[in-house]
This record gives sequence, C-alpha cells and structure tokens, in this order.
Amino acid sequence: MSLLSEIASESNKIGIGNTPLYRLGETGIYTKLEYYNRFRSIKDRAAFFMIDYALKTGMLKSNQTIIEASSGNTGIAIAGIAGIFGLRSEIVIPESTPEATGKLLENLGSKVTRTPGNSTESSINYVDSIAEKYPEKYFRIGQHGNAMNSSAHYYGTGPEIARELGHIDNIVAGVGTGGTITGLSKYFKEKYNVKVTGVLPEEGSHIVGLRNPFKSSHRAIIDMYGNLIDNFVTISEDEAYHGVQELKDKYNLLCWPFIGC
Repeated sequence: MSLLSEIASESNKIGIGNTPLYRLGETGIYTKLEYYNRFRSIKDRAAFFMIDYALKTGMLKSNQTIIEASSGNTGIAIAGIAGIFGLRSEIVIPESTPEATGKLLENLGSKVTRTPGNSTESSINYVDSIAEKYPEKYFRIGQHGNAMNSSAHYYGTGPEIARELGHIDNIVAGVGTGGTITGLSKYFKEKYNVKVTGVLPEEGSHIVGLRNPFKSSHRAIIDMYGNLIDNFVTISEDEAYHGVQELKDKYNLLCWPFIGC
C-alpha cells in the first residue's frame, strides 16, 4: 500500500470518508453527502491528508503550531483534526466570519485570529507573513497550493464513487481551492472520457465555500491541475439559494447554498 493510500485508509478509521451517495430522484444525478464526515464537511478529507502527510514526512513537527487562513470549513476541519493528533492550531479568519464559526473553532481547541475585511486574501497574507517570520514555531498548511488537498480526492473520494457507480459521464463540483474538483478529475479521467465542470461564484457574489481562484494570486492548485477541468460556469447568490430550496422541495435533501452538502 502506498503512503497516500495508507493515509486515506487511516482517515476512514476516525470517521472521515466513506460518505453515502444520494441519488436525486430519477435524474441519474448523484451527490456525495459530505456532512457525514466527522467535522461535517468535505474539507475534512483534505485537512487530514495535509496534516497526516506533513507528519509522516517530517515536514510538521509535534512542537509546531499549524496555522492556516480559512473562512469556514477548512479551518474547522484543521482545528478538529489537529486536536485528534494532539497538535496546536491557529486559524486566521476574516472579521466578517460569523461569530458562531469563531466560537466553534475555539471550542475545538484552536486559537482564532481575525483580519480586516470579508475576504480570505488578507488572512492568507497574514499567515504568510507570520509563518515566514517564525518558521520554527509555525507550520503553514497552505491549502491553496498543497498538492495533498487534491490527492485527498484522488485517493479517497474518487475511489469511493467508483466502487459504487463504476462508469460516470460528468462531474460537477464547486471551486474553492480547486482541490476537490482536480483530484476527482485526475482520478476519473485516467479511467473514462469524463467531462468536468467547475462552479464559480458570479462576480460580486459571496457564496461561502466558493471562490474564483483566477481572481487571486493564491491559486497554485488550479495552476498545477486546472487543465483537468473542461469548463466553468458561474452562479449568483440567488441561484445558489434557489438550488437549496429546490433540493429540499423535490428531493427532501437539506443542504447549504454551496456544493459540498
């Protein structure tokens, strides 16, 4: 078993991965119910891969503090998983992040630092400066450029879907860091002639979990693997909330207004 396959297997042992597939009526469309993960989102997968790989390869030392910028689910996953490993964590969030998110991070044992504005860009810049200034004290996860973010889905999510469905024709996934969509795309394009569509937030829309990496200098995963995505579509906040209502009304499925439910 390869190191990355081993990490995928270990994540399953603590309740991350092996989430159910849910068929939307008779449409032939399936969605992965990622809120079954231990800390309730798809970001649990990437966080576990990034932390466990860093520990196993010696990049992350037990006396260091994991530091990362996040506006929500990735931070929650890192805080929770760091606690399982007995590690310290500090999550840097925009000041506009809901107070409940900050409280949850603290309850999971993480230190919370807020930066001005409603964008994670300033939070990322803060983390970069702190990690560079105190390299012995901090270990920066760097989710936007960490290849393990994508590998989590190549070695975990993709094989899970394949075991249940076998051949698939299309993949549609929201884009934040690009980890989920590129990992899935790489896995399935090695097997089938699959079409991959990324969902981006419309200009000016703030949809939690979605982000347009092409508007940011922090997009290394997309730069590395973006050629695996066939096309992109944009959605507005109204369309996202309408989609949530439609899923509830037609399919009795409760989701947040972003992909990853």
